[in-house]
Amino acid sequence: MATTQIHVTKCDNELILLASQPQGSSELIHVKAGYNAPVDATIVPQYILNGGQYTLTMIGINWGNPSAFEVRVTTDGKETLYPNKPLPSDVGVVWTQSIPMTV
Repeated sequence: MATTQIHVTKCDNELILLASQPQGSSELIHVKAGYNAPVDATIVPQYILNGGQYTLTMIGINWGNPSAFEVRVTTDGKETLYPNKPLPSDVGVVWTQSIPMTV
């Protein structure tokens, strides 16, 4: 079993993380923040999901003005950073990223 940790370090304005398999999905976290306020939320998927292969989907929603999202996924000690490319003022879903995840 892989050891995975997900660390959210930026959220302006709303971030949803889903773990999905063919039979359905589970919401891991739903963060709302703004004005570049610091965010520090950590999830350990193996604490809340059954073991297996998942797709981790990150969905960033912006309410207005520039957006900012940053998720760090660490698997077996190797960290990968998933930042969005800030958009000046788009509104709605402005960033998505999906990656494989083993729990």
